Amino acid sequence: MRDPEIWDEERWEAFLRESDRRTDRYMELMYGFMRSHPRPDPDDVRALAAWKEALRDFLQRKGWRREDIILPFLWLEDDPEQPPEDLWLADAEAASEGLPDMEAVGALDDPMESFEHLPVYQQAEALTSTVLGWADDLSDAVKTSTLVQFCACITRIPANIAKGHGLGYEIETLGGNIACAKRALAAANAALSLLREMKGAAFLDDHTYRSLYEQVFEMRNALGLYVQELRERFNLGID
Repeated sequence: MRDPEIWDEERWEAFLRESDRRTDRYMELMYGFMRSHPRPDPDDVRALAAWKEALRDFLQRKGWRREDIILPFLWLEDDPEQPPEDLWLADAEAASEGLPDMEAVGALDDPMESFEHLPVYQQAEALTSTVLGWADDLSDAVKTSTLVQFCACITRIPANIAKGHGLGYEIETLGGNIACAKRALAAANAALSLLREMKGAAFLDDHTYRSLYEQVFEMRNALGLYVQELRERFNLGID
C-alpha cells in the first residue's frame, strides 16, 4: 500500500489550482497598490524602503503573512512587470502539509537530464517555434483574440512539460509531474478547438490550417502517451 503522505496527481492538481488562485490574488492586490502608490525611483533608497514597508503592511492587512511575501519582494528587486512564476512556493502551510523540498527539485547536474532532452519537450518547442513564427509574420490588423489565445495555449505546452520535469520523477513528486503534463495536454486540446474556430479566416489558408492542425493533433497525442507513461511509473512506484 502506498504511503498516504505521497501526493497523487489529484492532490497535486488541487495544489496547483490553489497556487493559481493565490498568484492571481497577489497580482490583483499588487497592481492595485501600485496604481495608487507608484514605485519610487530605485536610486531613492529611503523612499523605496518606505514604499516596500507600506506594501508589506498592505498585503498583511489583506491576509498575507509576512513570510509569504518574501518571494514577491525578491521579484520586485528584478522586474516589477514580470511576476514570479512560482509564487506558490512561499506558502508555508502547504510546505508543512507535505510539499517536497523545492530547493532540491530540478537540481540536475547531468545536462542530458535537462527537460530540453525530452522528446516530448522537443516536439512542443518545435511546434511553438512554428506557430509563433507564423503568427509574427501576420499583420497586426488581422490578429484576432482567438489567434492570441491559440498562441498562448501553444506556449503553455512546453512550459508545463518543463515545469513537470523540474518537479522530477521520484515517487514523492511524480504526481506533480503528471499534473503538469495534464495541463500541457489540456492546452493542446484547447489549441485544437481554437484552431477549428479560426478555420476559414482570411489570415489562415487551407494549406496552413491543415499543417498546423496535424502538428497540434500529433502534439496532443504525444502528450496523451506521455501522461500515461508517467502514470504507469507512478502506479509501479518506480523512482
